[in-house]
Amino acid sequence: MPQTTYDLITANLAQDDVSDILARLMPKETPFLDFLGESGITARGIQHEFVEDFMLPNYVTASVAVNSLNTITTIGVNGLGLALTVGTLLENESAAPEVMQVASILGPNTVAANRAYGGGAVGSLAPGGQLYVRGYAALEGRDHSGANTQRLGVRRSNTVGYFAIDLSASGSQLEQAVYGDNRFMDAVAKTPIDALHSLEKEVVRGILNSTNSLGTSAQTRTMQGLRSFITTINSAVAANSFETNPHRYIGDIWEQAFQQGASTSETWAIVAGRTFFRNISDLNDTKVQDTNEREVYKRVVRTYTGPFGSAEVFHSRAMPATELLLVPRERVKVVPFRRFGYIPGLAKTGDSEKAMLVGEYTIEAHHPNAMARLRV
Repeated sequence: MPQTTYDLITANLAQDDVSDILARLMPKETPFLDFLGESGITARGIQHEFVEDFMLPNYVTASVAVNSLNTITTIGVNGLGLALTVGTLLENESAAPEVMQVASILGPNTVAANRAYGGGAVGSLAPGGQLYVRGYAALEGRDHSGANTQRLGVRRSNTVGYFAIDLSASGSQLEQAVYGDNRFMDAVAKTPIDALHSLEKEVVRGILNSTNSLGTSAQTRTMQGLRSFITTINSAVAANSFETNPHRYIGDIWEQAFQQGASTSETWAIVAGRTFFRNISDLNDTKVQDTNEREVYKRVVRTYTGPFGSAEVFHSRAMPATELLLVPRERVKVVPFRRFGYIPGLAKTGDSEKAMLVGEYTIEAHHPNAMARLRV
């Protein structure tokens, strides 16, 4: 069975009596990391490169107007041109329905299409309108078209973030017993939880250092997190509107993800801030069945199922209060370069003890166009 992120703490951290208890508590402290699990991939350098997998979208968005022409037409397709092939059928579902056929792929943002495939009217489409992606049609016995297509994915990179927590104590502090141990070892026992909290926050909120993302002895090194990857479906909603009907707005962004190629069979998570989590939990206010004899009151939603799939709902300290992310586990990978480890006995000077907890991680986000962010 794959390890979770919580299994990545090296054995030399278990130096005190409470380490086993802390290990059992860690999945409860950072449940979203536990949901994502261990990726099975290790970074090979501090600039981690990967091939971003993407899926065939159900729709592509026309970035420029499509006119009513009978001749071959160049169409802007919002970065998904390389997911198509020569022969792909595209359907304009507007007032004058029309089927087009991709004649050539000019790049990630542009394809050329033959108009009025199969006869019928020639339609038009305003910028921002959508074309439905139909089947891959081809000539019998055809050879490879040699077209500029890249179905294997697109090369991406992310910087490996460096995480470090310093520990130090004077000789006097080492003698102050807390639960039968000294202050220093008590801090050592608590530090793994703080490290994992920090990692989960950066998996969600991480942003690259704009000065020098690779980091030097004079610059910190940070990674890009999920929020900054998710830009295509990034919707705003009024706080009172979401509170009134969370189901509607979750459905809206999930439908958009579905149009971009997301699947109902993926393992989804809704990662919500505290206010949005409360709003989602209030969805069960009309289905509570109880009696006044019970002394337990419960109103919480941990699993949400809608028309486009089922998702675990996480109340995350990493999220702003009025924001949520819609994320599939299969397309997000937490990648270690150097797993969390405890370095004892550092540079002892005089009557003191020093140590560090360090780790290096990054993430891969595949086809983020089909993930979603909802915010106020």
